[in-house]
Amino acid sequence: MVDALANTCGPQQVKAWYTTCLHGCEIDRQAHQAFARKWKARGLGNVPGGLERGDFFRWMPPGCLRTSATDRYEYFQANLQQFDLVIGNPPFGGSIAPAIQDELDAIFGKRGGRKIKKETYAFFIVKGMDMLKPGGRLVFICSDTILTIPTMTGLRKLMQETCQVEVSAVPGEFTDTHQKVVLLTLTKRPSKATSVSVFEKNIPIAEIECTPNLSWRMDSSLARYFTGATVGDKLVATSGMTIGNNELFLRRIVDGKIVEPYEFSYAARPITVERELARARLGKIPAPRLRLVRELEKQGQTEPIVTAEPRPKPLTLRLPHEDYRYYNKATNRIVFAQAQWVVFWRDEGEYVYRFKKSGNWYLHGVGGKTFFGCPGLTWSLIAPRLYARYLPPGYVLDSGAPCAFPRAGVPFDEVFFILGWALTDECSLILKNVLNHTRNIQSKDFERLPYPVWVDAVRREEAVATVKELIERGKTGETFAWQDEKIRKLDELYRWRKT
Repeated sequence: MVDALANTCGPQQVKAWYTTCLHGCEIDRQAHQAFARKWKARGLGNVPGGLERGDFFRWMPPGCLRTSATDRYEYFQANLQQFDLVIGNPPFGGSIAPAIQDELDAIFGKRGGRKIKKETYAFFIVKGMDMLKPGGRLVFICSDTILTIPTMTGLRKLMQETCQVEVSAVPGEFTDTHQKVVLLTLTKRPSKATSVSVFEKNIPIAEIECTPNLSWRMDSSLARYFTGATVGDKLVATSGMTIGNNELFLRRIVDGKIVEPYEFSYAARPITVERELARARLGKIPAPRLRLVRELEKQGQTEPIVTAEPRPKPLTLRLPHEDYRYYNKATNRIVFAQAQWVVFWRDEGEYVYRFKKSGNWYLHGVGGKTFFGCPGLTWSLIAPRLYARYLPPGYVLDSGAPCAFPRAGVPFDEVFFILGWALTDECSLILKNVLNHTRNIQSKDFERLPYPVWVDAVRREEAVATVKELIERGKTGETFAWQDEKIRKLDELYRWRKT
């Protein structure tokens, strides 16, 4: 930019411009020093004061009547709309300083009635938009997850309602990251746009708003599926449990047997404020809890913890066994998969629960606990398409294989009907193109899938019967591939037809 001006203006005019109109912020000290050396090498002297080293989240534009970037009242009272152009490469998946996370969430975490995910590049974009004059442009390099990922629904809504949006490819390539990126250009406007431009294709806002995640990868040929009815109307989807140490509690099944290398028991550990702080979110403990822990430490109180001592000789145990339950780890099998893992579940899982509760992390919750043991359907969390299969009763759920179960009052046959839909190419196309094009398939992604209201009663009955037959064949040990005739038959049964 400075070089371009130098070609058309004199040195004094260039200096006057960059000392008064050019402002920037770089958090990395080495990067800022490298920039300063390049600036000097161009004969421009020292870096002007407006090009600072510091945290963008703590930085405020020049001349603001208010000075705090992290105080909610002062931020919204400040004179922010000062810039014709905001450019940058915000960190994707970066960390926000713990001391200001909650303050920033209060400023950027909700706009237009929608949640903005507490993520560095999302908050960077919102703050950049706040600093634009009407008609001003923001140009950011950012993760391509911005196009569909459900957690960015609120951000997409904010952008398309306040700006003209253009998404394009980034010129050149990056050698230090495998993260797919796009060039996001926003032009601030007083009225809502009618379309979003994505890779030179204009997607009508009306079609985008048909999708539950406000997808910027909506395709007009798929708009017909979004009737308003979703899989989530029939099934509730959930993640499973993160144990914290799979090697300690999980055992692979081989020929109906497992090998147990540990002897589990409980031990007592002193309660301390130091340990409680290490496990607390952002290192903060509510005052009443802190007073309680201090008192317990003063009294010399203890808490039970799980110990696992290696056995001199590992035990070989035949299943089923009262101390173990089948564990639903992810697999690329479809329709049905024989149990491959068990989890140590003595005392109805109390050892695993205690291990989580006393561990060095603050996420002590147990995902999907309500549905442990229930039949339903499941799929692999990380996969290029839906590897969906029936989940028999009796399983403990793992976070790597989300599951779905009938809502109250919904007949169980809906599980078989929706499982058939999940095994079609069209369903995976909608999921991966429109709802979430990343490799993750979260429980909420599954709930947002269109429910196949276009399938008439006759085809519905045949689809349910087909899925049940495939599951029974799977129980005898048969495995299935996508090209199998019975799987391909499902594509025809669920094919769109006008009702």
